[in-house]
Formats: sequence, structure tokens, C-alpha cells
Amino acid sequence: MLIDNLLEHAAQKCQQAGGRFTDKRRNILKNLINAKSPLSAYDLTELYNQNNDKKVQPMSVYRILDFFIEMKLVHKLPTLNKYVVCSHLSCQHSHQDQYFVVCKSCGDAQEISMNSKLTQELNESVSSVGFQLVDAQFELFGLCKNCSNQS
Repeated sequence: MLIDNLLEHAAQKCQQAGGRFTDKRRNILKNLINAKSPLSAYDLTELYNQNNDKKVQPMSVYRILDFFIEMKLVHKLPTLNKYVVCSHLSCQHSHQDQYFVVCKSCGDAQEISMNSKLTQELNESVSSVGFQLVDAQFELFGLCKNCSNQS
């Protein structure tokens, strides 16, 4: 039931922004919502093709993921070249910058909203060397609770 609610909210966000939430897009997003860890476009292509008669090419999945990023439904983790569903998928309000903690062992990734003080400090640091911060998303690597307990 929760997945259906998330998908319905995603469809509403797309419609409000003038985008279409096609069956193919719905299926790709559903696979990403169900994932236990970040997935690559190729992972999503494989999942889609396993469960559908009509096949999709990786390039189409990349375009769908770009659309989801634009709609603020999905985040890309650049260092992994993988994607995760935004943890605020069902929210109506605007969001702060975020960062991700990624487990080096199992690959789990969690989104954390950056507080405004940290964002301000980053902006000041970047500005002090003559740059303007465009995207404050970054990734921190460590071990999740489950993996650190197994060590």
C-alpha cells in the first residue's frame, strides 16, 4: 500500500510540473522504491526487462532517470553512478540540500538533510576560494550499523 501511495504522489508531482508519468516510468520508479540499495541504470534495465514483455534499452532508462531527477523524485549518487529514491518523495514542501551516507560494505545509502548552518559554512568556504556552490549534494562513506556489528 505504501508503494502505491508513493507512486501516486510521484504521478501527481509529474502532472503538476507538466510531465507524464507513463507506465514505463511508473515501473522503473517502483523498482527503485523496492530496492534495498542504490541501483544503476543497467540494474534497472535488467529488472524492467525481467518483468515486462516489451523490453527497454539502457538509454531509455537513463532518460527516465534524468526526468525523475528533474522532478526531484530521485537522486543520483555520482561516485557510485547509481540512483536512489528521494526520501522526501511524498512531501509537499521544498527541501534543503542533502548529503548521503553510503555503506562501503553492503551499499546501503541514506539521505540526510543538511542543516542551514552547514550549507552556509559550505557556501562561505567555497566562496573564499572564488567558487560559487551549485550543488551541495555529497556522499560520505562508512559502515552502516549492521555491517559495523559484523566486523
